[in-house]
Amino acid sequence: MPIMDFTVEEMNLIAMYKTTTAEGTLMNIAAAYLYMDDDILTVAEVAAKKLAVLTDAEFSALSFVPADETDEGVEHEKG
Repeated sequence: MPIMDFTVEEMNLIAMYKTTTAEGTLMNIAAAYLYMDDDILTVAEVAAKKLAVLTDAEFSALSFVPADETDEGVEHEKG
């Protein structure tokens, strides 16, 4: 699954709960479900479904960097 399939909100959420594995990240997100409001819970559930289908290699190859909504998850070169 390409990184562009994750929304900015999903990438920010995953970055907050990220571990070295998709499974660990999913466990962290699931543990926080009780503390999330309805809007972020919806984002978390969709992100978790996307993470669940990634292989370990695919997860390791992705970089989940917190982004501004204006950045759309893409790091800009400084120059």
